[in-house]
This record gives sequence, C-alpha cells and structure tokens, in this order.
Amino acid sequence: MECRSAPASGVNKRLNWYTLPPTCLWPLYLRIVKTSKFKTLPLVMMLQATWLVGCANTSTTPSHTAPVNDIKPKPTVTAPAEETAESFPLTDGVTSTTDVSAELASEAQAPAVEELTPEQQDLSSQQALLQQAKDHLTTDANRALAISYQLRDSSFAEIRQPNQLVLLQALVTAKQSKATSQLLASMRLADVPEADRAAFCALAVQHYHGLQNGIEALNWLMQMDILLGNNTQDGAHREQLWQQLVQLSGAEVAEIGTPEHPRAQAWLELLQIAQTFAGDPTSMQQALGDWQQRHPEMPAMSDMPADIKALSQTPAFQPKRIGVLLPLSGQYKSLGQSVQLGMIAAAKKDQTLVFVDSSLPAADLQAQLTAGNVEFVVGPLLKEDIDKVQTLPSWGWPTLFLNNKGEQAAKPDQFYFALAWEDEAQQMLQFFQQRQFDHPVLIYGMNPIHQRMAQHFQQQWQQRTGKTVETYSFASQDQLQGLIKQFLETAASQERITEMNRLTGQNVQAEEHSRSDIDAIYLIADPVQTRMFKPFIDVTVSPGSKGIPIYTSSRSHSLKVDKNDQRDLAGLTMTEMPWLLPQASTATPLRAEYDQAFPEQDETIQRLFAMGFDALSLIQHLQQQKQFPLLAYNGLTGSLRLKDGVSIQRQLTLAQYRRGKLLLIEKSGQTK
Repeated sequence: MECRSAPASGVNKRLNWYTLPPTCLWPLYLRIVKTSKFKTLPLVMMLQATWLVGCANTSTTPSHTAPVNDIKPKPTVTAPAEETAESFPLTDGVTSTTDVSAELASEAQAPAVEELTPEQQDLSSQQALLQQAKDHLTTDANRALAISYQLRDSSFAEIRQPNQLVLLQALVTAKQSKATSQLLASMRLADVPEADRAAFCALAVQHYHGLQNGIEALNWLMQMDILLGNNTQDGAHREQLWQQLVQLSGAEVAEIGTPEHPRAQAWLELLQIAQTFAGDPTSMQQALGDWQQRHPEMPAMSDMPADIKALSQTPAFQPKRIGVLLPLSGQYKSLGQSVQLGMIAAAKKDQTLVFVDSSLPAADLQAQLTAGNVEFVVGPLLKEDIDKVQTLPSWGWPTLFLNNKGEQAAKPDQFYFALAWEDEAQQMLQFFQQRQFDHPVLIYGMNPIHQRMAQHFQQQWQQRTGKTVETYSFASQDQLQGLIKQFLETAASQERITEMNRLTGQNVQAEEHSRSDIDAIYLIADPVQTRMFKPFIDVTVSPGSKGIPIYTSSRSHSLKVDKNDQRDLAGLTMTEMPWLLPQASTATPLRAEYDQAFPEQDETIQRLFAMGFDALSLIQHLQQQKQFPLLAYNGLTGSLRLKDGVSIQRQLTLAQYRRGKLLLIEKSGQTK
C-alpha cells in the first residue's frame, strides 16, 4: 500500500493529512455517532501500520508546503450525513464534523487492549474524543463544536450526557446563536449530569440575555434557583433573577401564569408585592413579612437581593393636591379633555386635581398653581406650552410633562412621558433580534411620523448589526404595488420568462418567482395603506414559496376595521397598547365602563384617555423607578420604565390578526 504524495516542482512534498487521497484516508475514519461494534479494529490497526511503513519511505525533503499543524481545513457548513430532524445547522466557518473525525481518529482511538470488548474499545475512543472537545473549547471552539456535534447522538449515555454542556459551551463560544436556541428548546435540564446543571443554566441565561429575550432568560434563572435552593454561596443568581423579574411587562407576567414549582410562585408573588407597595414602607414591610411566612422554603430576607429592601425604604411622591396643565380651550381642546377624563378615572379618593388651561401665559399658570396649593404638576401636553413653562426662572414643583424631552436640559424632579412612536420602532427591532432575523425589509408610507419611525429603526439596526437595512418608501397606491414587485423581484422573474420565450420562439409555461432571502417585512403605514399592502404581498409571493411575515405598528390599527378587512389582514402582527386590545387583562372593569359611556370613540381619543390614566398612576412610582431603572409599571399604555432617570419608555403588547380577531401573541409566537 503506497501512501506518497505527488511531488511538486521536482521536490517531494511532506505527507499531509489534508491532501491524502481517499484510498489512504478511509481506514482512519472513525464512526462516532450511533456506532456499531468495532469488530474490524485489528484490521484497521494493521492497515494503519502498513500505511505508516509506506509513508516512512517517503522523501522528507523540505518544500513550500506548510507544516501539518499550520494548515486549516477548509470551512464548511455541511451537517453530518446522519443528521436527524432534531439536529441544528452549524454555520459561520465551523469545520466539517466528518473531516474532524477523520483527522482526530488516530489521536482519539484508545490503544488496543486484549481484554477490552469491541464495545468497551468504542466507549474508550469516544471518551478520548470528548476530552479532546473539552481541551479545544478555549483554543479552537469550532473544532470543539465539530467533535461535540458528532458525539451528541452517541449510543453511550455516559458520553451523551456530559457532552451536553460541552456542546452548549462550544455553540456559545463559536457564536452559533440559532443553533444554540434550537438546542436549548429541544432538551430538558434532567438530560444534563447533575454536576453540570448550574453551569448549563448560566450559559443558557447568558445566551438569552444576549438576544434580549427576557422570558427565556427568566425561565433558566428559575431553574437555576430551584437547583441551587437557599445556598447563600450561590446567591448571585438571585440578584440576576430579581433584575429580570422587575423588567417583565404586564403581558409577560400574564403569559407566565401560575408556575408549578413553589419557589417560582414565591418569586412572582414577591414581584407583585414590590409593584403594589413600592413607596409605602409600612405596607410593604407588612406584605414582606406575610410573604416570608407563606414561603418558609425561601431564603431569609437578609439573603434576598438588596434592591428589595431598598425599594421598600425609598420614599415615593404621594401628593394630595395635583395641578394639571392641559389645553382646555381652542384647537386642541378635545385632546386635553381626553387626557383629563383619563386622569379623573385614575384619581384616588384622597387626591384633588386642580385643572388649569395651559393656553394661559406662563406667569398666570404659575400663579394659579400656587393659589391651588398643589404639590405636584402633570402637563403641559403641547410642546409649545412646555417650552413656555421652561422659560420661567423658578418652577417649584416636581413635574411630569406629557411630551418628549427634546432638547430640554434635564432638571431635578422633572420627568417626561409621551406616546412616542419611536418606542414602537425600538421594540420591533428588539423583537427581530430575538427571532434572529438577519434580513428584514423596512417599508414606510411618506408621512412625517412614519419617516421618523423609519429613521429610528434604520439607525438602531445599523448600530446593533453593522448592516444597512433594506428600505423602501411609497406615497400612493400605484407606487405601493410597483414597489412590492420591485423588492420581491417578481418583475425581474417575468422579464426572464419573456426573454426565454423570445429565444426559444415558444410560449414557455413558467411561474414568476419571488425572493426567498427576506426574513420579515416591517411596514410603517396608516390603516388604509396597510389594508392595501397585505393582499398585494399575498398575491405577489410565489405560490410555492414560504410566506413572508409582516409586522407593523399601532399606526396600522383601526377599531373600525370590518370583518372583511380583518380577513385580508390575517397573519399581520403589530405592536399596540394593552388598552386597545380586547383580550388584554389590564383594567377590565374600566374597559367595560368606558365602552358603555363612550361607545364610538376613535383610537386617538382612546390613546389619550389611557395616557391620562397612566400619567396620574405613575406619580407614586417615579422615585422608585429613578433609583431602580429596570422596575416596570404596567399600565394601560404599555409597560413603562424610567429611562436615564428622566424619560418614560414604553413597551407595547404584540398582537396578531387571527380568526377574524386581533389576538395577543405568546412567547412561542402563537396567538391566544
């Protein structure tokens, strides 16, 4: 058996594992996954010995060929031949697992021992490979991944189970994000050896934090807490768990429901206590004591996150007389009255609201607030009225302005709350990242608000991914229809068909084909434009192609959409405030009272009502949110947090048109 490499330029090349002919390599390939009895081991060993003798006679004259250790195998994304339906794809330069197994076979193979059965020899070989995968984790993650990927379906439990952590470590280190998510979604923690479970949970949390997927990160943190119990030496995970808990939106809390494990139930009860009694030290201390008695299995309060105790001791704004500056006359009277109704609905029995028309001169506004003995001010609503107030040399009240901060300088105890459209664009970008979309298409109607949202999405996508998002705009229905054919490239497909007919002189029967590289479409448009867009997409995408998911903002939502329009919008997903989603559980009794009193109110008026309700409710949470920025207040307009200690940022609810209704979306992507 001759194993010499062909000479180059008259010089014999050094033997290279990566350039050997297949006839020399076949004895070295080691079958790792689902291996059978290795009955041919003696023969393989003999063949290897023969090969080595032949290679020893080969010239070792130096040449320009690099040493073996310096040569990298060509990257490939090809999955192993025995990949099953549950397997996940490897990308981004991961070495072929078949190539790696061949290269490492002789190194991993245990020495032949007469007393070992073929099965024992097989196990010994796989144990050696598993160790090599561990050794490569810090030096060559892709190689470690290639080895571990093959070992995942080993017939030996003592290989499969410890390989779970190695496989996850290799996936995370090699930045195989999609494959990591698929692995975590397809397995149970019970499949991991007990000694590896804490490390496995920590890696899962790290992965989902990177994707900004709070629900999944919390799920793994809960499993870690159950695993570690009250071990005070491992209390860092409790800090992480609490930080993740307080960020949950109302929809996310409702989605979790009632967990089965008592510790998970205890954590959710603790969150409810913090959200209900924050700023009321006496009531919160009482509630925490009751909680500890109901859950003796939980750590003592001294071993719980320090933020919980600090939250109970942070004094809140608790004004009894509140001044409200709104446009109660003139062009914007209806807007001011809508906010006013919301605040009246939210007012407590011991609170007095002093309403002042914000169209008055700034000095008169200040005089009326002083005369009213107010302790806190809400408003103005209009930007020009805020600018007017800010010109006053002194403003002695803590204030929640009902608009964006803009270029105003931050001042102590001054906060800003607006129904900012940019918040929706930001949330959709985060959602796309959680879904690991690589190539979305942004389409917006020519409108100042739409352009502002589109610009924000473009800037944030560029900043987070380093890529420019593919973007289109339109101003009319005709432009929209042509635009869809342009970016789906069906027009180009038709041109190719026409050219084929011309060249062949025959009428070739062929279907137009649309692009298949688009992950999703983000449409920023009004309700009329949206109702035109969705059917155009449905009829333009090739019949055999996978449908393109379409996402949009609350700008596309209309309460007056009839049943036919809802059928046309089937599958469309949007962001919307909980107040305008019938299935949302927020303030159900209030929703019924409002519908009875104002059955015909449009979306704009209803949004302002919800804003007024939340503005008054937010007052007692502002100090806590200033000290603990992750703490969310779940209101009618969304999940509200204080960003940078100054501006309220909203997280809305995701909903989708299904079965003729706009239904809430769960974390799995399914509708309720």
